Amino acid sequence: MTSLLSVQNLSVHAGSTAILHPLSFTINAGETVAVTGESGSGKSTLARTLMGLLPDGFETSGQALFEDQNLISLPEHQFRSLRGQKIAMVFQEPMTALNPIRRIGQQIGDTFRLHTAMTGREIKEAVHQLLDRVGLSRAGISASDYPHTLSGGQRQRVLLAIAIACKPALLIADEFTTALDSQTQAEIMDLVQDLASENQMAILMISHDLGLIRHKARHVLVLQHGTLVENAKTETLFSAPQHPYTRALLSMSLHGVNHPPLTRLPVPENLASGVEP
Repeated sequence: MTSLLSVQNLSVHAGSTAILHPLSFTINAGETVAVTGESGSGKSTLARTLMGLLPDGFETSGQALFEDQNLISLPEHQFRSLRGQKIAMVFQEPMTALNPIRRIGQQIGDTFRLHTAMTGREIKEAVHQLLDRVGLSRAGISASDYPHTLSGGQRQRVLLAIAIACKPALLIADEFTTALDSQTQAEIMDLVQDLASENQMAILMISHDLGLIRHKARHVLVLQHGTLVENAKTETLFSAPQHPYTRALLSMSLHGVNHPPLTRLPVPENLASGVEP
């Protein structure tokens, strides 16, 4: 496989507080990599770092090479050309990501207006094709509908349509099925992976749902308190977890505890002392 994203010694600080300790991993083209860990482990910080969406006051170091560009040092004007075109993100709560006073067709069309030279008629046709591809047309949803008229699963499909409009090479999905029922979760994830297969799109899936990760991801990164404690193929991680924290997560999942905040897991002595395993 071809390496699409290569992260080397990436760290994030807010003042003197380390949010992410130096971590390294790669994502190959067409590959689904999951990031898991308890609430506050740094999962969303990692996603927002790769999207260039960290709040003011956060400092980063290291490298995140995407198509030979270091995302960590990329100027904002260059990042804007990548964001939405080459790298896209689907957020956890669609009602905060979608504009409530604009029709969904307008919001999907914005991606084409920003990143392509398509005409108004071409954009309109492309929006209709996307609505059909993500399964909204079959439910009677049209470009003229507003977000508040849709269900949670339908709004997530709108976000997905926006994210895949320009066929990005990397899709970051940050807990984007958490608020959905199990059947809708499965439908959305199946759709995402179908789209990924069609376009050789890689997926960085941020999730606490170990059942979902086990069935959908090829590789898993486990974060605890901002430290990458395990980095393994999915089959290996579930059959022979190496780190005590990973074993604790899997044990909780087996006992039906699979929802955040997972804040009572033991902290191994080497982490409590500030020494990485």
